[in-house]
Amino acid sequence: MSVLNLSREDFPMSTAHAEGMIPMNSVRDNDEIFYHQDVVYAERGKLQLHLQIIGPINAERDRTLVIFIPGSAFHRQNVKERVPQLAYLAQRGFVVALLEYRGSEDASFPSKTLDAKAGIRFMKRHAAEYGIDPNKIVTMGDSSGGHTAMMAGFTHGIPALEEESDISAEVRGVIDQYGPVNFTTMNFQPSSQDHSNPYSPEGLELGGVNVLDYPELAEAAAVTTYVSPDREIPPILMFHGTNDELVPFEQSCELCNALTKAGKDVTFYQVLGAHHGGWEFWTTEALDIIEKFIRRVTE
Repeated sequence: MSVLNLSREDFPMSTAHAEGMIPMNSVRDNDEIFYHQDVVYAERGKLQLHLQIIGPINAERDRTLVIFIPGSAFHRQNVKERVPQLAYLAQRGFVVALLEYRGSEDASFPSKTLDAKAGIRFMKRHAAEYGIDPNKIVTMGDSSGGHTAMMAGFTHGIPALEEESDISAEVRGVIDQYGPVNFTTMNFQPSSQDHSNPYSPEGLELGGVNVLDYPELAEAAAVTTYVSPDREIPPILMFHGTNDELVPFEQSCELCNALTKAGKDVTFYQVLGAHHGGWEFWTTEALDIIEKFIRRVTE
């Protein structure tokens, strides 16, 4: 039989038959997901930083982008570990870019904030390629990634936390899953580890110093520093487990109270019985809340 020189759309339906076969009509109620691995978005000296970009395969364009920053106690991340969870958001119609930042082994604060903003700018620059609307971007992260997502979202226009560019890194919303907020108060809240010595995650993030001995540096890295009534910041959605053994639950209470006092748009979910991460943050209920928030702040 000769090869049929036909397009995919014009290829005819087969009339072949097999005994016992069951016809099934296809109803499109789920999208296939594309996955672009290890997309280089920035070079820091000899170090390349990557994005893992996933999203729905269909003809729609101008989708909302979620920049997701995986946590790692501020060390180098295993970014791909979170791809399966973020596929849930991609199936709900969003493009998700998982962002790799420089670990505290490579660079100290504010490197992660600058890396996150570089990733945002990269995706805005390549919006057409990935089918996103550059004006509909939300940052999201868990643990130290939550801290980075908040810092990137809250510090727009602050010279010390910006790199020269003709593209803004401003975003429409922030989603924080149990991220640290204020390094100086963490050691005075219930936790299973020290948060102030030079070898703690927070101490290493500040350059290998005792957090409490460098209050000005710790203040610059505190999310609460950038919350005030006269400063415009995007809406934020927060989740934190009541039994978090690593990042004290009180951290999110501290930020929520500061945001509420400043008259900002904040929604805070107390996840009863949850520890530091886990399935509780990826339930259908949690994903419904996240989707509703994203659509509200980007409409």
